[in-house]
Amino acid sequence: MSASVLLTQLPDELFQRLQEAASLHQHSIEEEALLCLHKVLMPIATTEEMVARTHELRQQFVCDEGRLADAIKRLEEGDPCLL
Repeated sequence: MSASVLLTQLPDELFQRLQEAASLHQHSIEEEALLCLHKVLMPIATTEEMVARTHELRQQFVCDEGRLADAIKRLEEGDPCLL
């Protein structure tokens, strides 16, 4: 199912940017507005998923002992970490 939306009182600067983006991407203003809405409202991952993934990735780079000597040793061994 699809629906229609009518935007009123759109600020001139916002409309101008929408026109420029549509022109750059060779879209109509309606197509560009739909793509913009889709990018903002339908992200690849939810905020919670992105935060969880960030924590997972960060754990790969955190030293267990958190000592400078340990960090240097791990860097020399090719196992980088953050203090």
